[in-house]
Amino acid sequence: ERWAVAEGWALTDTGRVLSGVFHEADLLVALALCDGLLDGLEPPEMAGVVSCFTYEHRAKEPPPRPWFPSKVMRDRVVRIEDLARRLNRDEAHAGLPVSRPPDPTLAPLVHAWASGGGLASVLSEELVSGGDFVRNIKNLVDLLHQIEAVAPERRTASVASQAANMLRRGVVASSAEIGQGDIGSGGDQ
Repeated sequence: ERWAVAEGWALTDTGRVLSGVFHEADLLVALALCDGLLDGLEPPEMAGVVSCFTYEHRAKEPPPRPWFPSKVMRDRVVRIEDLARRLNRDEAHAGLPVSRPPDPTLAPLVHAWASGGGLASVLSEELVSGGDFVRNIKNLVDLLHQIEAVAPERRTASVASQAANMLRRGVVASSAEIGQGDIGSGGDQ
């Protein structure tokens, strides 16, 4: 009720969106979607912004400072990060486990891949291995299709679908066709 997902035992519009998202950051995704934070984006921007829900930097060293290919991407990610901080405060106040924050580290690489960049140039920064990149893109494609199915705005749903289709190419498409969910670094050429 605090986040307007339910009123008593009834779901709100936001609650109905949440019920169609199956992801570890499902509440944050639904809130961002219903707050319009994914509206008005171009497909590569949508892919980059949504990647902050799917990617988690796990290396020992801290991630590099994020950079964004467009001002609108920076704005949306900053607003999603603010939304996540407010949600985390409420989770902590309620004694619930605090959800992991969004991670924009991969956003520029995802944007470049969705824009048609080659794998070698996209991965030239060595932020992630080829296999991890492919795995993350496949998770991102799945989340984009979920967003497509539940987005309150028709254009946002269409852009999510376009973004998913733009990401599913090259080694990502090949890995799905041969049934490999985990391509190692040797198979990324």
